[in-house]
Amino acid sequence: MEAALKGIPVLSIIQGLAKYHGKKYCYPSQVKILELLKGRVGIEISIATLNRYLRVIEDKGWVRRIRRIKRDTVKGMMFLSTIYVITAKGYGLLTKTGIKIWGFVKKRPEKSEDRKGEPGSIKYVKKERRFVHIKKPVSKEVVA
Repeated sequence: MEAALKGIPVLSIIQGLAKYHGKKYCYPSQVKILELLKGRVGIEISIATLNRYLRVIEDKGWVRRIRRIKRDTVKGMMFLSTIYVITAKGYGLLTKTGIKIWGFVKKRPEKSEDRKGEPGSIKYVKKERRFVHIKKPVSKEVVA
């Protein structure tokens, strides 16, 4: 099996952590990712294999990693946990694999008065491959 396909469970763990905390990013330790992979998915891998999968999903453009380093005068450089940000391409892949993420990615206003646009409905036009807003006709009543 290709290493990229084996990285999908790691991507789903990162997405689950980000969604749990209500963010579009997360910063778990590698040990925490390994624990979640073993407990939730049933996959037991080494840290070296995890790093290989993380590199592959980063190279594919599914996730962006931001290393965090703290400089201390006494201890020198201290490595903190890495920030993982799932890209739009990564969310697209997760959607194709069946993970429901749309409500998290696209936030809608909760109140109808906050929504912009005129009252009407939305229809998908297959030929144009886009959604179109259809306005409701305004009825003019004549009062006698």
